[in-house]
Amino acid sequence: MSWISALIDARGSIHLMTRSWQMGWRDQRRAESQMEEGRSLTTQGVGSALDYFWERSVVKLYMDESGNGHPSQPLIVGAVETNENSEEIENRVRELYRRLSARRSLGGLRSFEDFRKHGFHASTDPLEVSGPFIELMQDLPFKAYLLVTERTDARAGDTETEKLAFMYESLLGDLLIRHRNESELLCCIEQNDSLRQLIRTLPQNALKRAYIKLGRKVPLPRLNISMLTKTEAMSMAIVDYIMLAVSRWLRADNRADPASRHYRAFREVEPFISVLYSLEHGLITSRKTPLH
Repeated sequence: MSWISALIDARGSIHLMTRSWQMGWRDQRRAESQMEEGRSLTTQGVGSALDYFWERSVVKLYMDESGNGHPSQPLIVGAVETNENSEEIENRVRELYRRLSARRSLGGLRSFEDFRKHGFHASTDPLEVSGPFIELMQDLPFKAYLLVTERTDARAGDTETEKLAFMYESLLGDLLIRHRNESELLCCIEQNDSLRQLIRTLPQNALKRAYIKLGRKVPLPRLNISMLTKTEAMSMAIVDYIMLAVSRWLRADNRADPASRHYRAFREVEPFISVLYSLEHGLITSRKTPLH
C-alpha cells in the first residue's frame, strides 16, 4: 500500500482498482509510452524553464532534501504543492525579500548578507528574516508532503545517495498516483550538482515506483522536472522551512511539550502538512489524522 494512501478514501481506491482492471489494450499502450515521455527541463535555459513553470495550469511542486551530509540528522525529502497559486505565492515571497533586504539595521551581519545574496534559507536566516517569512507562510495556500528516514530502513539502500534516490522516487511516484487524473506534474528542485544524475533518471524511476505500487501500468501524469536556485524560484524556501521545523522536532524525540520551542515551531507548520511519513515508523501525521 502506498504511504500516501491516507489521502485517498476507500471509494477512490476501489475506483482506481476497478479502472485498472477495465483498461483496454489502448490504455496499456498509452501507459507504456509514458516511460519515454517523462522528461527533465534541466537542459533548458533558466528563463525557459521558469516560463514553462508559470504558464502551465497544472500541478506544481517544489522539492528539496534535508539532513544530507549530516548523519546525526534524519534524512528528509519534502514537496510543497502550490498549483494555480504558484505565481501569486512567488510574488508575495519576492516582495517580502525586497522589503527585508532593504533593512539597513542588519547591514554587515553575515547571515543577513548571505540572505541578500542567496535568498531565504531556513537554517541560516537571522530571526529578523525567518520570523516574517514564517508569518507569511501562515497566509499562503499550499500543501506539504514529507518522507523521512532514520537511515535504518534497508529498502532505501545503503548509501545516502541511494536513500535520497529511493525517497525522491517514492514521494514523486505517490504524487503521480494522487494526481492520476491530471495531465502533467511540474516539479522544481533546488539546484544541487550532486543530484544531477538522480534528476536525469527521476521521471522514469518515479513512474516505475508508481506502477509497482499500483500493480500494473496505468495512464499517469507526465512528470517534468527543472533544477533552479532559491533566487530563481524563491518559493522553494517554503519546503526548506517546513523540513527544518520537522527535523528539529523529530530530533527532540517528537515531544508534545509546549515549553519546547521545537515543538511550537512544528505546530506552526503542521496544519500545512498533508502527510508526514517515516520509513521506519509509518504515518506520523496527516491532514486526516493530525496530532493537534
